[in-house]
Amino acid sequence: MQKAALTKKQRDLLRELEGICAEFNFDYQNISVYDPEARTAYLEAARDKIVRGQVIIWYTLVDEFLSCEMCRYYFGRKRSFPQLWRTKRFKIFNYHVIEELHLMQKLRHVRAFLRVPRGIFADIERLNALRNGLAHAFFPENLRKTQPKWKGQNIFSLIGLKALHADSENIANFFIRI
Repeated sequence: MQKAALTKKQRDLLRELEGICAEFNFDYQNISVYDPEARTAYLEAARDKIVRGQVIIWYTLVDEFLSCEMCRYYFGRKRSFPQLWRTKRFKIFNYHVIEELHLMQKLRHVRAFLRVPRGIFADIERLNALRNGLAHAFFPENLRKTQPKWKGQNIFSLIGLKALHADSENIANFFIRI
C-alpha cells in the first residue's frame, strides 16, 4: 500500500511539532546529537513530560464527562450543548457552578443522581490523587501519600501507563454508554 503524501497543513504541523520538541529538549528521537553524559537525563525528562501530559489529558476528560452529566441532569437531553450555550442560564451555570467545582466535587454531585459503579468511582479517585501528585510535585516519587503509581505499578513505566490507559478507557466507556 502506497503512503499518501502529507498535505501542506500536515507538513506545517509536523514542522511545528519538531520545533516545539526541540525547544523543550523533547526530541528524544534525535538523542544521539546530545552530549552523551546528558542523554539519560534528557530521555527521562521526555518520558516524564509525556506521562504527565497524558495523565492530565485523562483527568481533564473525566472532568468533562462529569461536567456533561451535571449539565444533562439540570438541563435535560433535548437540546444539544451548542444550543444550550446560546442561553444565558446555561452560560451562568457553567461559569459559576461547573468551573468552580473540582473533579471530586463533581464526582460526588454526579453520584447523588447517577449510579457510578464502585470500581469506576475508585479509579476516578485514584486518577485525581495521581494527577494532583504529578501536578503539584516536581519530584512526585518523593511524596509520601501520592506516589506516582497506578494500582502498584510505577506510572512512568510502560506497564503502569498501560494499566492506567485501560482503566481510563473503562471510565470513558462508562460515561459514553449512559
